[in-house]
Amino acid sequence: MAKNQPKLTDMTELLLQQVIQLEQTIKQSEKTHLDTIKELSNIKITVNVAELQKIEKEQRQRLQNDFEQFHREITKNNEKLLKLHKAVSSKKLLYLIVLNIFLLLTTGFSMYIAIKNTIDKSQYERLTNEKKQLINQLANVNQFFIENPKISKTFQDWNQKQ
Repeated sequence: MAKNQPKLTDMTELLLQQVIQLEQTIKQSEKTHLDTIKELSNIKITVNVAELQKIEKEQRQRLQNDFEQFHREITKNNEKLLKLHKAVSSKKLLYLIVLNIFLLLTTGFSMYIAIKNTIDKSQYERLTNEKKQLINQLANVNQFFIENPKISKTFQDWNQKQ
């Protein structure tokens, strides 16, 4: 099986056809390009500076009016909020001041009472020792009355008379 290979003349002919087609496409593209350049060069643009300035002035005025309206609304809202804040802040501040004064006086009074009613350690120890001695004496007296019921009866009679 022999392969069918293209001949050199066939390949050359095919190449020439493609080159010719490419040249035609390039010429057509150049023609279109030149026509477009001519049309663009024929276009005349006239700028009406006065009209542009008028449009710019109108837009600036519109923007200025919008800004002024926005500023008025913001200012009005800020004033309302400030009045409300002042009213609330004044009342809250007054309540806080009164509460602080009350707490300060209560704390001062509590500290005064606490300091006034304190005793030092030596006085506490002395009172504790006296209490122990009195408890011991009471226990001794009770023991004495238990051991001597006759004296206990005499003491009760004497105690009722007084």
